[in-house]
Amino acid sequence: MKLRALCAALIVAASLGACATAPEPCTTEWIDYRTDKVLKRFAFENRSLVSDLRNLLRDDGDVDPVQAILLAARADELRNFATSFERIIIPELESAVGQCGQRPDFIPAFREFLRKEGVPDEALEWVGPIMALSQIARSTP
Repeated sequence: MKLRALCAALIVAASLGACATAPEPCTTEWIDYRTDKVLKRFAFENRSLVSDLRNLLRDDGDVDPVQAILLAARADELRNFATSFERIIIPELESAVGQCGQRPDFIPAFREFLRKEGVPDEALEWVGPIMALSQIARSTP
């Protein structure tokens, strides 16, 4: 019986703590809080591809040709990654901020997500063309 009471007390304390730390809805802090939760989970689930994008540039700022070839070989995976961002993350973000009258746009949100994950701007320029080539390759019989 004491164990049940202790468990109930811990659950109540945890839920009260969560309520106390969540920012007021529709504030900038709340939108950032919800966005961070959604994007951190997505980044964790796709850490391998995000890491490859991050490593596309060498320390001197030039594109690493080996990494570029490896990334091009993962074009379908990159396209699926972007598609899942659009189909899963954007609706989750829309749901989170929908009550506030804002709508996140796919391209800026995707680029900002990758940028916050440490992907350099020069590497982001490669994402679009690789995805386009992947779509062309898939559509040709």
